[in-house]
Amino acid sequence: MTTTSAPSAPPVTSARSIGWPVAVGAVAFAVALNALGIWGDGTPDGEDSPLLSFLVVCGFIGVAAVLVFGLFVPRGLKRLAATDRAGVGAVVMSCLALVFVVAFWTGLPPILAAGGIVLGHAGRTAARRSGLGTAATVIGILALVADVAIYVSDWLSTNGMI
Repeated sequence: MTTTSAPSAPPVTSARSIGWPVAVGAVAFAVALNALGIWGDGTPDGEDSPLLSFLVVCGFIGVAAVLVFGLFVPRGLKRLAATDRAGVGAVVMSCLALVFVVAFWTGLPPILAAGGIVLGHAGRTAARRSGLGTAATVIGILALVADVAIYVSDWLSTNGMI
């Protein structure tokens, strides 16, 4: 009698299943930073219409999340499954997150960084690793750290602590 074991799920499947929780976490993180930037600045009447500003930036965050996690990440995972190697899309997405840190108020860096990290992680677990997955993951994490640092320094500056 021979026994066979079921093949384990490829890494792409696990990356795909983690994509939506990461997307929700990235959106929640971006919205929280947006709220901190608008209402946590310590200045009364700092914005003409803080609710409108908050909702506009939340719109940017929502559109970016739909594009990144509804279009770009699934395409990247599909390409990874077909070629079994990490693509440059993960690195590009993480680099865009790092570039958009200068426009931190848009809420885009956490969304782009999370997408780059998901694709980078999937690329790191691929059979034919090329280092792009690791690069995308590291750059995405740097973008998140830089985004938080900008918000913290903005908050400290506005509240007269630095």
